[in-house]
Amino acid sequence: MRLKGKSALITGGASGFGAAIARTFAAQGACVTIMDLNGSGAAQVVADFDGFSIQGDVTKSSDINNAVSAAHKNGRAVDVVVNNAGWTHYSKPMLGVTEEECDRLYDINVRSIFHMSRAVVPIMRTQEEGVILNIGSTAGIRPRPGLT
Repeated sequence: MRLKGKSALITGGASGFGAAIARTFAAQGACVTIMDLNGSGAAQVVADFDGFSIQGDVTKSSDINNAVSAAHKNGRAVDVVVNNAGWTHYSKPMLGVTEEECDRLYDINVRSIFHMSRAVVPIMRTQEEGVILNIGSTAGIRPRPGLT
C-alpha cells in the first residue's frame, strides 16, 4: 500500500486513464477524490472503492478551487494531484480547426493546469510536500496527420 494515508485529486477520472489511475491509487491506499465534468460517471467510479467525487469543469477556476477544497477536506491534505482531464478536436487539417476548438483545447489541456497549480500549491507549501502529475498525449511528441 504505497499510498496509504495519502490524499489524491484526479481530474478527468470518470473514465479511461483517469478512472484507471483513480482505481490504482485507491488500491494502493490513497483517499481519492475525482473531479470530472461527468459527475455521475465520477460517482460511479468512486463507488467501487469508497472515494469522493465532485462534478466540475477544469476550465473554471472556481470549480477547481471547489475540487481542491473538497479533496483537502476529504483527505485532510492534498498529497497528489493528477491533471488528467484532456480534450482534442476531431481529426482534421489544422486549417479546418476553428478558433473555438483551439480555445477549448488550450483551456482544458493547458490553462486547467495553471488553475490547478494556483489552487493547490499554497496547500502543498503549507504541508511542505506534494506531487503534481500532468498527463499528456503521445500526440505531443509523435504528431499524426489531422491531429496538429
